[in-house]
Amino acid sequence: MGLTNGFTFLLFSSAAIGLTLFAVIAWKKIYRPTIINFLLRLLIIVLCQVLVLISVGLEANRQNGFYESWNDIFGTSSNYSKSATTMGAAADITKSELANANKLSNGSVLLRDVITGKQSHVSNVVYLDLPSAAVSDISKKIPLDPKRYRVVEFLTGFPSQPLMWVKTLSLDKVLARYNQQHLGHEIIGIIPQVNIAGHYDLECMNLPGKRPAAETWLSSDMHSYLSTRLRMHDSKWGVMGVSTGAWCAAMLSIRHPELYSAAASIAGYYRPALPAADPTALQNEMSAKYDLSKAEASLTMTQNLYITASLGDRYSILETKRFLSMKHPHMAVTYKELKSGGHHSQVWVKLVPDALVWLERNISV
Repeated sequence: MGLTNGFTFLLFSSAAIGLTLFAVIAWKKIYRPTIINFLLRLLIIVLCQVLVLISVGLEANRQNGFYESWNDIFGTSSNYSKSATTMGAAADITKSELANANKLSNGSVLLRDVITGKQSHVSNVVYLDLPSAAVSDISKKIPLDPKRYRVVEFLTGFPSQPLMWVKTLSLDKVLARYNQQHLGHEIIGIIPQVNIAGHYDLECMNLPGKRPAAETWLSSDMHSYLSTRLRMHDSKWGVMGVSTGAWCAAMLSIRHPELYSAAASIAGYYRPALPAADPTALQNEMSAKYDLSKAEASLTMTQNLYITASLGDRYSILETKRFLSMKHPHMAVTYKELKSGGHHSQVWVKLVPDALVWLERNISV
């Protein structure tokens, strides 16, 4: 009974409706002037409300892609280490894998891999959105031309799952439409799991101690993965993120200019936002380590950054205005401001196509 399965939602919503109808119809029949009976009827009322809340939560999760499994809900990350492929053992994509991959629009496919990062040693999920032209080349064992195919890494917010990009933000349709209109300049999408520490928000950083090395997983390990799977070596990517993923996109591109040449930040912020419950010393340490102004000062070439923020998204617009008020001599910043719209996927989904067009134009080949 999967968390995002339609049957799960149907089961809980039917139970909520059924129990509510039972309470309304049989209320007088089950009444008895005893304490036990009173507690029983109170339990029925509470259970009705709980079932309704669970049903609403399940549908909200299905629409927004916050959690993919029950393990995610309870903060017990799935143990991928047993099924993960280490990068040294990974092989070229086969015809069989392409045949079994999820079919998308216009001949594109969505391939799911479980890998162990070469440097971070994190074991988790990563998805590849391959355009039809790349599928054809791979099937014919033709090496993918890095001058033809651009790579864009897509990062979610917190909490969220990689498939949020497909189920909620319709990235598969956006990419398929874009690639059909830009033959010879197609985009390959790579969508890694950002939330690799259960309920703890790593902010895509390498924290001290035993926390998973999120920055390494998302940057170096993803490049190693793609180099192994698609044989595309030494290519610079674009990176796009929403919410927390927007901070991650900006941060990764500025701290790793050797890996990324352009970033698109949608509804983001530009300094770490660790949980308030974290020790002050840790927050101060990470704020200093991940100070983007310091990282930008060390750039030897201009980095391209696309920023979108909405006046209705209070935290993001305040952080964006703060960031834009600073001098950025080593960055070419493009800013798009929305007059209205809050911090949610219904706003972001309309912004992805323009951000994608901008990224493709600014990725170094």
